[in-house]
Amino acid sequence: MKLAFIGLGNMGFPMSRNLVNAGYSVYGVNRSKQRENEFEKIGGFVGKTIKELANEMDVIMTCLPLPSDVEDVYLGEEGLITHGRENLVLIDFSTVSPNLNKKINNKAKVKKIEFLDAPISGGTIGANAGTLSIMVGGEKTTFDKVLSVFDILGENVYHVGDVGSGSSIKLLNQYMVSVHSQAVSEAFVLAEKAGINLELLHEILSVSYAQSKILTRHYTDFISVNNYQPGFELGLLHKDVTIVNEMAETYNVDLALGDKVVTQLSEALEAGLGKEDMSAMIKLVREKVK
Repeated sequence: MKLAFIGLGNMGFPMSRNLVNAGYSVYGVNRSKQRENEFEKIGGFVGKTIKELANEMDVIMTCLPLPSDVEDVYLGEEGLITHGRENLVLIDFSTVSPNLNKKINNKAKVKKIEFLDAPISGGTIGANAGTLSIMVGGEKTTFDKVLSVFDILGENVYHVGDVGSGSSIKLLNQYMVSVHSQAVSEAFVLAEKAGINLELLHEILSVSYAQSKILTRHYTDFISVNNYQPGFELGLLHKDVTIVNEMAETYNVDLALGDKVVTQLSEALEAGLGKEDMSAMIKLVREKVK
């Protein structure tokens, strides 16, 4: 298969690198040409436009930060759907709304292009190690056709239903990630005020019912070393939970915690924390209790 990967960011770069290391010929496209240069140095190919790739590749994958980026790359005048050839397979790893997935899929069907929404979880560690969880929505026959590609990128790969199903599950994941993140931030600030040793607290919570991947990740990799260089930007979490709340409104479900977390994340953005790791929410909580 001739592969292309659009979006060589913190997640997309290691994912595309794993495909190159597995022996695939992969064309990379990124807004920053520096990343394209880095991709070329590790054996990838660059230099083609999205329009050219849409007409030449067998499978094109995207991993983009914002829904507006996804819509432009897929549905814009120079986009993948506009110029894609028949039987092209498109895979979007971005976190967007199920409605956007369905909009793209409807346009793709007209051109006899196959589309899968395949959001991912596991962060940069999982992207580098090829151990991501991938939840895929779309036709099962299309899923089976590219399963060998998914298996290089992820350790836990699921076909979960029609187009949009993958995004729905990913958004539920992000909702719980956001709530856990806020809980970790508040608990550790309260512990600091109470004079509790944070290393000991983490050790005890890790063997108690409060244990979670978010607890381990946030404390071990960020809070304990006071380094908030992003694995996953706080601003992107704000975007994801905003979409979760929109999804909940569609189904008339009240997410009381979702509303509160969005408020907290909005305050964090205003405080200039948007480009830091999502664990940096603890900085906002600390500031509030000074």
